[in-house]
Amino acid sequence: QGKLNRGADALSRIHEGTELNNITSFAIWDQEQQVKVEIEQDERLQEIIKQLQQDHEVRPGYEYKQGVLLYGGRLVISSKSLLIPTLLKEFHTTPQGGHSGFYKTYRRITANVYWLGMKGTIQEFVRSCDTCQRQKYLATSPGGLLQPLPVPDQIWEDISMDFITGLPESKGFEAILVVVDRLSKYSHFVPLKHPYTARSIAEVFCKEVDARDTVEDELCISPRV
Repeated sequence: QGKLNRGADALSRIHEGTELNNITSFAIWDQEQQVKVEIEQDERLQEIIKQLQQDHEVRPGYEYKQGVLLYGGRLVISSKSLLIPTLLKEFHTTPQGGHSGFYKTYRRITANVYWLGMKGTIQEFVRSCDTCQRQKYLATSPGGLLQPLPVPDQIWEDISMDFITGLPESKGFEAILVVVDRLSKYSHFVPLKHPYTARSIAEVFCKEVDARDTVEDELCISPRV
């Protein structure tokens, strides 16, 4: 015993700490009457209840017990319920919700209640959360720095190309091919018709640009093309 026990180990000498009280919270619905009234006014839920009263297996997952509609053992509320905004705030914007993403918020809410179309409702709420939009970080790598192109030694040695689209139709044309000489800034504007392909653009380029101003070396194609 005590100092004479030379074979003591960590488990035999472990300190017995003070036992802490555990607090467990459960959802308590004190808006039962409101839920019932909203369900009575919901035509889709009333149709489900009517079907269950005739055949309890006609709607898999649904149960109607003692005047309460359940889905997967969870309380069903109307998709137009005034409780939904409160639930969304409670499970997302409060400190307990922690502004979690869609998946975590969805799992928390679906563990308690169910309503038709709830996935889309929760998704839209999380997507439109102002705090989340301000604090979220980009998952993509930052773009690289712009690299200046070398200055050409002579005209039509190096050109750039781009397209102007989304224009109102005029004589069958809906887009414009823009070809610019990078040294002189001289430009060609060639009208185009949809649909156009790489082959048709090459033919237009040779006919309208290269035939007039011979391009020597390089093309610089806009990444928006």
